[in-house]
Amino acid sequence: MSGRTLSVDTLLKQAREATGLDDFGDDWFLEPLTRLVDETNKDAGLIAPDAGAGQRIQGALMDRLGLVQYFKDHPEVADEKIEAACAIIGLPRTGSTVMHRLLASAPDLTSLRWWETCFPLPFPDEKAGNPAPRIAMAHQIVEQLLTEWPDFESIDPIEAEAVAEEVILLDRTFLSTTFDSMMPIPDYGFWQAEQDHEPAYRDLVKYMQIIQHQRGVARHKWVLKTPHHLLGGMDGLLAVFPDVRLVMTHRDVGQVLPSYCSMCASLSVNASTTYDPLKQGQYWTDRFRDGLQRFEKLRATLTADRIIDVRYEDTVANPIGTAGQVMERLGFGFAGVELKAMEDCMAANVREKRPKHKYTAEQFGLKADKIAEDFAFYHDKYLEGAKV
Repeated sequence: MSGRTLSVDTLLKQAREATGLDDFGDDWFLEPLTRLVDETNKDAGLIAPDAGAGQRIQGALMDRLGLVQYFKDHPEVADEKIEAACAIIGLPRTGSTVMHRLLASAPDLTSLRWWETCFPLPFPDEKAGNPAPRIAMAHQIVEQLLTEWPDFESIDPIEAEAVAEEVILLDRTFLSTTFDSMMPIPDYGFWQAEQDHEPAYRDLVKYMQIIQHQRGVARHKWVLKTPHHLLGGMDGLLAVFPDVRLVMTHRDVGQVLPSYCSMCASLSVNASTTYDPLKQGQYWTDRFRDGLQRFEKLRATLTADRIIDVRYEDTVANPIGTAGQVMERLGFGFAGVELKAMEDCMAANVREKRPKHKYTAEQFGLKADKIAEDFAFYHDKYLEGAKV
């Protein structure tokens, strides 16, 4: 693997050498891995691919080796039952993060923590039941990320011990919206959205089994959340969690799309020679529209009680009350302990402590009237009457 080109064979070899392990398990992942590497080499224009994408991919491969080995060392982990209370599936920037945090704060529910998604496997010298070294390393990574991308703090909260999206674990499958968010690789993004994601979500469950096994506490139902469900993974989500309730957060795409482009720009602009904000604006317009249209077709096949619609305006105006209504729709209580947990959660929310997110739609070639036209099918249906 040179400084300009990634190689699947080299990445696999380096992962084996770094871990001393050889068994990757089911090799289904080789197709998306190869596609990701090919598209990165073709389009991403990375200044240092071996130091950026290469390290991320190699780390994912090392974790795949570790995943297989963990199940060999702890066969009882296969008995861990992963139950999903709900999956939050809205587009990014739609209030899904605060809803995720509020629901996951309830005593009977749980979610992944950011440090767990970064380091789902124990360090080699880690003492059983003491993940402190991983937590400390996660804090160091957060500091490093905010140093490299100082404006990212204004866009999305990164906190080592806060709840996190499962898409970070799905990165290990190489079918993930993370990659086309971080690099200008449009052909990969459109391709991954059309693939069968069931194998990826089965791998996700294995990582969650490991995390649940390590926690060693009472098993709670999980709150899942990532826009990736909507932007590619929905078939996998429903295949692996066939009875999961879906919480869909809604917001005017004219407010969502430029904000997401700004986040992606912060990840790409200093790492890629081919990054083009105007192309990015059109790309995410197409990806968002395709994801919403695809889900509308699927939604018509689901029973009405499977989906809980939540408007952004309602979440902002009354976050705890709106989350409480969702809890009740899910069949959970919303009384003293749940209310207190959510109040504590909101008190700890860092949104107001972060700098203001600054961007314009024009940076990405986006115009309000064109967005309204492109997404009229969605706005007309959900923005006026979508209430829990």
